[in-house]
Amino acid sequence: MSVFRRIQRLALGALLLILVFAGVLFALPYFVPERDIRTALTQSLQAATGTDPRIEGEAHFTLLPRPAIRLDGVRFGGTEPSVFSAGSLRATIRLLPLIFGQVEIASLVFERPRLLVEIGNDGVKLVGLPLRLMDNSAEPARPDIRIVDGIAELRGTGGRSESLSALEWTFAWHGADLAAKGSFQWRNAPVNATLLIADPNRLADGNRSPFRLKLEAEPLRVSFEGGLAFRRGFQAEGALAAESNSLRAALAWGGIEPPTTGGFGPLALKAQATFTPAGLALSGLTVELDGNRAQGGLTLTRDSDRPLVQGTLASETADFSRYASGFSMRGADGRNWNEAPIDVGALEGFDLDLRLSAGRILFNKTELERVAMAAAVRAGRFTLSVGEAQIFGGTLHGTAAIGPSPTGAKIKLEANLKDFDAERGLGELAGIRRLEGSGSLALLLSGSGTSVSAIARDLHGQANLLVQNGSFNGLNVEQALRRFERSPLSGTADLRGGRTPFDRFAAKLQVTEGNASVQEAEMQNALLHITLSGLASIPRRDLDLRGNASLIRPAASGDADAVTFNLPFLVRGSWDDPTLVPDPSALIRRSEAPTLLNISGSMP
Repeated sequence: MSVFRRIQRLALGALLLILVFAGVLFALPYFVPERDIRTALTQSLQAATGTDPRIEGEAHFTLLPRPAIRLDGVRFGGTEPSVFSAGSLRATIRLLPLIFGQVEIASLVFERPRLLVEIGNDGVKLVGLPLRLMDNSAEPARPDIRIVDGIAELRGTGGRSESLSALEWTFAWHGADLAAKGSFQWRNAPVNATLLIADPNRLADGNRSPFRLKLEAEPLRVSFEGGLAFRRGFQAEGALAAESNSLRAALAWGGIEPPTTGGFGPLALKAQATFTPAGLALSGLTVELDGNRAQGGLTLTRDSDRPLVQGTLASETADFSRYASGFSMRGADGRNWNEAPIDVGALEGFDLDLRLSAGRILFNKTELERVAMAAAVRAGRFTLSVGEAQIFGGTLHGTAAIGPSPTGAKIKLEANLKDFDAERGLGELAGIRRLEGSGSLALLLSGSGTSVSAIARDLHGQANLLVQNGSFNGLNVEQALRRFERSPLSGTADLRGGRTPFDRFAAKLQVTEGNASVQEAEMQNALLHITLSGLASIPRRDLDLRGNASLIRPAASGDADAVTFNLPFLVRGSWDDPTLVPDPSALIRRSEAPTLLNISGSMP
């Protein structure tokens, strides 16, 4: 027999075998009673869900691409209205047992289902059914469950609900373990998820079960591994980790508006987490946000649907400059106050009670060291309290608050700054850079308005400033006085330049409707005594002051000091570059005095 004929016979034999096998498959539906199919499917649904289903539609048996049963109507929950519906249910059948006349379900595929997941104090209900397995060692093998193109509604305590769409999930049983993997869309963002419950039966009985969950979305990635239980509510404890390339985007995804327009970028968080019906507690917390790293603990609770964040954090160095971006005290010209509206609406959505200690804090160009501070948000009002901090070489204690008011926003500032570098401190706080020395400042201000400019026009309060062992830069007052004493009308063009040292400079200001009235102000050293009075306009950032400068002759032993020369003067112009000129009328009177004396002396 030729090789060709042998190959031809083998091919014909293989074809005949395939035809016989196909014929058997085609005939199988007619040899397997529909009652057996329904019984096998019912048992599989019982094993998978733990409840008795009602099959209302017709069963359609198909062979390709693999043996399967397709049903058009399945209900759960007895006679009660069903909270589960699906476009169809398809159950795949194991082929080998089917050849011997046995129906074993390999998987259940729910197409276009609508699910309800209720999370209550007594546990989780999935599609209206308790998350419980039938404890029966004789039950058939539990089939895998797939959900294709589904929609789920999650309902929690307090009436809160969320909708998930485009559900693509697979549930598989491995012994007593329930594993799930899939994807869904929440608030228009795709999410991939994996879930493992080590013992759903223990969980349904109110006992603790090992639990693992991982969620991955573009705004946020979260993982949790620990224990889960339902004992008078949802409870879990274990290791929690979260990462985000942009916390701002993650908060917006969750419907939370950040309180500032800057910052809230990359986030990395690790902690031991405890979930209870009351909220979430994080211990052993390590968090990195915008390059800042801190350790401590946080708790998150809800009070009347307002989240409350409480905690204590410690950090080596923290840079808060990013959180000031998008907001400026000055306007576009860099000189006047900002006219842009102040929006404090973001403070309405949450409450905060946070304590922070840091070795070093940066805020734009301002640096604080050894800081102990607290931040609080209550009823939309933000309060920042500094218990102690080193700033400008001195010690700061103070409180700043901002909150809503009928006219927009209301601010209140109370600060006590001691032994600080006056040139640095006054320069950064008020733009005044002409005073050097060791300063002390007590400040109490409040005001309200729709913008920084409006608040400046409404300011009320008071300020006390003391600078010791320093100098006033830009003018040598003693030299100028001696020149005017010699020649009162010599001119003022060359007054600028030099410095005036002093032993003490003290000023007391009363602020009303944005105008700072100088109640008391004096500067003195062994040879000079200078006093000031008048107004400083905070909205216009300008000065209208009058003063008097006196040369003093040191007293001989046992005598009192004597004033040898007085010169009234005026301080006008902007804070940044004020103009100091002698009082013209005083100079004229001074220039006329010698002439009158000479005439008088020549009379007989």
